[in-house]
Amino acid sequence: MTRYAAELSYNGSLYFGWQVQPGRLSVQEAVEDVLTMLNKQPVSVTGAGRTDSGVHARAQVCSFDMSKEWDEYRLLMALNSNLPEGISAMRLKKTSPDFHARYDALKREYVYFLWTGKTRYPHIAPFTHWIMGDRYDWGLASEACRFLEGEHNFSNFCRAPNVPDNPVRTMYEVKLRRRGPLIWLRIVGSGFLTNMVRMIMGDLELVAKGEREPDWMKSLFEPGSDKRTAGRTFPPNGLFLWRIEYGEPLWNSHNRAL
Repeated sequence: MTRYAAELSYNGSLYFGWQVQPGRLSVQEAVEDVLTMLNKQPVSVTGAGRTDSGVHARAQVCSFDMSKEWDEYRLLMALNSNLPEGISAMRLKKTSPDFHARYDALKREYVYFLWTGKTRYPHIAPFTHWIMGDRYDWGLASEACRFLEGEHNFSNFCRAPNVPDNPVRTMYEVKLRRRGPLIWLRIVGSGFLTNMVRMIMGDLELVAKGEREPDWMKSLFEPGSDKRTAGRTFPPNGLFLWRIEYGEPLWNSHNRAL
């Protein structure tokens, strides 16, 4: 058996998330189907991040085993020749037998894109959330981001049935940027809970509208705080799994993205 890592880019609006779900087409299932066909026996694929339904990926990393050794380029081409619409393998390489895309990942980066222009352009609409109006002060929301950095209990930023036994995560960087009508949240952390980034966007919206002060974000980490007083969960279409970081660089000059 030979283990490989692949970097995938996909349009999440065409799939019901990353993870296999009975009766619904997921990205994981689509990739496994192609690899199983090429391998002539079942292949199980492990992803670094479990993106929800409708969430996109610029650079999802997955690992899998093939029963025979393939040339990296030939396997990359064969994979892309058979993957369905909306999924592309950007890079692929052989790894050590113990490489694990999920458990070896040290940091994950997500980016949420917000379009605030008065016109919604059709070619970017599937990949941004549109908010129109002049009542928002995104500078205040940017100030609030610093209260999210560090190690915190993020249970109030997770869909209730999915709160894990250990909801503590470390956020290394949380920044809100703007270029004209395009606003994006860049958040780098050790891990993320279900809907976490989308719920954070809803809370930042309240700050931008002046309904909460920037330091109100701190209260959401306090014991007994009521998440029902917080913001809405933003839709998935503006969210991208942007990058996965490992202890040793996974890709080199021979594994340039296509």
